[in-house]
Parts: sequence; C-alpha cells; structure tokens
Amino acid sequence: MREWTGMKRSGWKVIGAVSLSVGLVAGCGSQGSETASSSSPIPTSQETAKPKEPLKLSMMNMYYSAEPPKADNEAVKMIEAYTGAKLDITWVPNSAYNDKINATIAAGELPKIMMIASNKSPGIVNAVQSGMFWEIGPYLKDYPNLSKLNPLVLNNIAVDGKVYGIFRSRPVAREGVILRKDWLDAVGLSAPKTIDDFYNVVKAFATKDPDKNGKDDTFGMYEGRGMNGFQTFLAWYGGPNLYGVQDGKIVPDFMTKEYVDAMKLYKRMYDEKLINQDFAVVPGTKRQEAINQGKAGLIISTLDDVNAGFNDLVKANPNAVLDVVSRINGPKGERLMLYNGGYVGTYMFPKTSVKTEQELKQILGFMDKLADQKMQNLFEWGVEGKHFKIENGKPARTDGKAYETDINSVYQIRFDDGGMADAGEDMPIVKKYKQMFKENTPIAVANPAESFQSATLAEKGSEITKIVQDARIKFIMGTIDEAGWNQAVEQWKKSGGDKVIEEYTAQYAKQKK
Repeated sequence: MREWTGMKRSGWKVIGAVSLSVGLVAGCGSQGSETASSSSPIPTSQETAKPKEPLKLSMMNMYYSAEPPKADNEAVKMIEAYTGAKLDITWVPNSAYNDKINATIAAGELPKIMMIASNKSPGIVNAVQSGMFWEIGPYLKDYPNLSKLNPLVLNNIAVDGKVYGIFRSRPVAREGVILRKDWLDAVGLSAPKTIDDFYNVVKAFATKDPDKNGKDDTFGMYEGRGMNGFQTFLAWYGGPNLYGVQDGKIVPDFMTKEYVDAMKLYKRMYDEKLINQDFAVVPGTKRQEAINQGKAGLIISTLDDVNAGFNDLVKANPNAVLDVVSRINGPKGERLMLYNGGYVGTYMFPKTSVKTEQELKQILGFMDKLADQKMQNLFEWGVEGKHFKIENGKPARTDGKAYETDINSVYQIRFDDGGMADAGEDMPIVKKYKQMFKENTPIAVANPAESFQSATLAEKGSEITKIVQDARIKFIMGTIDEAGWNQAVEQWKKSGGDKVIEEYTAQYAKQKK
C-alpha cells in the first residue's frame, strides 16, 4: 500500500523469522545529538514551556486496522505522560480519510493538529493559499528535532516555496514484491529478476497449484482498486514518476510508451485470470487478506509491509514463508519510483483552531518532543517486559500481538524517521529490506514536478484525472483498445491537461535557470 501502515509484529514465518527494528532511512539529518535526546526539554521560552495543566490537543489521524484504536490505548497514554499533553484524537479509516478531511474543512470544525494525507491535492493547496494553515517554516530552527528535518523533503511539501507542515518521513526507495517463498519453491521457480520472470511467477502461482490442495483456487497476484502495483510496473518499464521531461516540457506519465507497456502487462494478467478479476472495485486492504487466506501468492507493496497485515497467515498455513524482492531488470535497467517524495502526509495546523502564535509554538513543542528518543523507542519497541526484552544489550520483540494492539495500532501518529531509536536484533528479512532501502536509493526516480503547483489542476484535477483512471481500467479489462486509450489522453489534454503541461513547464523552465 502507498500509505505507511506501521511496523507490525506477528507470529508467521518469514525467512529466518522477523524481528522489528525499523530505523527508517528517509534522508533526515543526524539526530543523535544530546540536544535531541529523550532527556532533553523542549525549548524553554515562555511560549513553549510545558504548561502546568496538560496541553489540550485535538488531532485527526487515520488507522488501517479493522477497528479504530481504543480510547484508553496504552501508547497514547504514554505519549500524554511524556509530553504533558491531553490528546483528543479523531480516528478515521484510511479508505475514507481524504473524504473526511474535505468534509471537516467544509464544516469549519477543525482540530488543532490535522494529519493531511493528500497535502498536494487541489483542495488542500487552495486552503493553504487562502491562509487556512499556519506557515511553520520559520519556527523549525528553534526546536531540537524539527530543526533536523530533511530540507529536500521540506521543499517537496512546500507550497509557493513556504512550509506549512511537518512531514511524516519515509524511505525514498521503498516498494517491491512481497511473495510466498514456500509457493515459489513449490512451483520450482527462483525469485524474479526480470519482467518476464515476474510474469512467469505470477502465472505459476495461479496455474500450478502452489498450495498443493488439488484445486484451481489461487491468483498469482492480488490487486485493489488503487492499483498499488502500477507505478512499480511503470518504473520497471522505464517510465517517469508521475511526470517526466520530454523535449523540455513536463508531461504526465500516461503520455509515455512505458505507461502503455505497464497497462499491457496488467491486461495480459487480467485476460489470463492470473490476477483477481474484481481488482477495479475491491479496497487495497483486501490484498493482504488474500495473502493471509492463501488466495494469492504475491502483492506489490512497500517492502516493510512484510511486517504488517499478515498476522493471520500462520493460521491459514503454519508453514507459510514470506520473502521480498525489490530490483527487477527492465528495458532501462533496474529502477524504482522515489516513494512519495520521501514522505507520506503532513501534520498541519489550522488557524481557526490554533489562534495565536504562542499556541502554535506550544504545539510545535509537543511535536518536537514526540520525536525524542524515548518516543521513538516507544513506537519502535513498546514497553520493556511487555512487548520486548533486552538480549545481548539490544531490544528484541517478545509479544508481537500485544505490540500490535497497544502500539502499532496508533503508529500513524509517528512522523520521525526512527534514526534515534535503539537498534535491535534484526532477523534476516528485516536486514534484507533495510539493506534494499539503502542500496536502492541511487536508482530511485524522482518526480521533477514534485514542488510545482497548477491552477488548472486545482480547479479541474478530479475531473480530468478521472478521465485517465477510468480509461486505464477499461483498457485492462478490454472494453477499449489502444486507440480508445489515446482518445482518452486527448480528452484529458483538451479538458485542461494541455494547460497543466504549460503551467508545469513554465515552472520547470524557471527552476532550470
């Protein structure tokens, strides 16, 4: 999935089993100084000193679990105790989150801290430009942890060159294939290294009875309506990351040959019934359920999701083994998309609920303290004696289910990169994907238009984007051919797309000077 689901622990088998120790590398500066340690106070000015009474903070955030976190969640209580805040959190399911944000803004009843998942959507950009949110860039230097936020990512979240939020840090080259290694062994294949290899694995998982139950009841790959795997396919074929540069112009990815090649791979797998036929309507969370239930052999996802969402797999098959694959060789070599500009969502602060600069500074003090080492260790490991123990001087997971219930269910609160959390006794698969994150950074393809704004997209984005999204589904399902696809692209251009290209290209040319 393209949202961070947290780092969960479970009892299923992976290659050598799994131990949790995220230590995410998202490019932030060093965070190991004493000034940012768990014992450090927040800035001691009058505006940011911890009040005698708890700082009452309302927040909106998302959750990925079946049920929202409980009101007495242990992690939230520990955060409150450490930061001196009293949190009132509105939890919204991830599938409905953007709609809830839009409805909340329209109603004008805003919490003091809003996690904005789609911070570059036209509606949010318009809200920023209309003055709805505080600009916080000038304040960041005054806080030990916030002052170390990656400048590149801050630039990516900026609107008109100004920073209006605190980004939730993510690795830059994060996506790949999560697959059933035991199924791979059962069909006599090795981990895929090329696009053809990948197709052959998907086909074998769907047609060669990988679970050996004598039934034709498996899909090779499972997909949801968000088509999480598409951008990864596009990277394999050599396409751009949402936008690319052609003849000095910024053009969208779907105007490239590589995009059509990626659609054709999807169509081939759909026609041959190698992927679930209802992919266009099922939610993305069903992908993990399909793995858990033994219905599918692989999904395209963020590699660290191997730690998340598969807690029921062992119940379906105690001998199940998961593995991860990142690099697939395509026409232009090995490539991955730079994941969401190095972040997923931002914390933003509405002026209607945060009415004074003094209150803003208090809230920024809370956010800064939320990234202290003690808080990073809480998110990373939980409570010693309950969720982990110390082995050889390092934390080691002891109760994954309790960690998931108590800590990981509220992981979306976290925004730091884990750089100050204690290193644990990583097991092989954790070491494997962490190493992939590091090694894959040089092959990550950036979006050249990441920081650009388009007035036309702000006005017509939903309308014209739907033209392409609908046509992509129709092409894969065979209701239109390539000529029909090209007609849809032309419709996008005539409906405002040409203007988007013009606006982005003007900003690109200005940036290049």
